[in-house]
Amino acid sequence: MSIFVLNKENGSDNLSKLIEKCKSSSMTVGKELRHAHYKLGRLISGKITKDAINKEFAVLVMMRAGLFYANGIADQIEDLGYPTSLILLDDNKISDDDLTFIQGKEILIVDAVINTGMSIFKLMDQLSDNNSLKIATTVIPNNSLQLFENTDLYTVRTSDNQYAGAKVKYVSNGKGPDTGDRLFNTM
Repeated sequence: MSIFVLNKENGSDNLSKLIEKCKSSSMTVGKELRHAHYKLGRLISGKITKDAINKEFAVLVMMRAGLFYANGIADQIEDLGYPTSLILLDDNKISDDDLTFIQGKEILIVDAVINTGMSIFKLMDQLSDNNSLKIATTVIPNNSLQLFENTDLYTVRTSDNQYAGAKVKYVSNGKGPDTGDRLFNTM
């Protein structure tokens, strides 16, 4: 399995600006942050499709923070000519009907931020029979990378920082602004 990190060589000229907007310390919220996540999703999609075994995709969206990044990914994959389904997940679970529906498809779990990986692993346990499983995130702490060494992981960046998302405006005492709250401007 592999870890792919988006960079200028495989991204775009404005990649650095998009990444800066997404950082917890940026104070970027609402529409501007949603657009940045969407654009980053579109940028990383090329590599995801190149590595795909199947050419039909099921994008499993970890709600709420993964929504805009996943929309960018799904839209670009469709623009590249591959049928793509979006499945919105609550409580880190997939329904039996959706499990049946995704059989034979390239499965991509999308979340905006992965910290400890606990929510992703709950979902991965339900999908253990699938060998075309991939994960996409905008950021993952460097100390969590080894957790995904047996899975294809696509990320915009890695970070030495790791914050618990909370209803705060500034990074302090191991807590940072929750990405979902920043995206939906509910801080």
